[in-house]
Amino acid sequence: MSSPLEFAEVRSFAASGGDVEGLLGWLRPDALIVDSDAGADAAAVYAREHDLPVVHVCVRARTLRLFRNGEWEHVSNVEGPTPEAIRNVVAGSLFARGRLVE
Repeated sequence: MSSPLEFAEVRSFAASGGDVEGLLGWLRPDALIVDSDAGADAAAVYAREHDLPVVHVCVRARTLRLFRNGEWEHVSNVEGPTPEAIRNVVAGSLFARGRLVE
């Protein structure tokens, strides 16, 4: 994911390590990308409190969901969750909020 998100600093962490909310509190990210239902649930709790977009990539179901304004919405994409589609959703969310840093 780093290559399509060249405008961002991307860090990867396994949600299985526990205390996702604590990790996010120290990192203070501008956006989150998760790839599991459990990760999406944990990220949504943090995102709701800090007004962050969360992109949930479900490779198996070939879907993308975006959590913003306290709700999940499905993002339609004919090709499924491609790196470019994920980049577009993340960039769009950050630009819309004025959080993209050059």
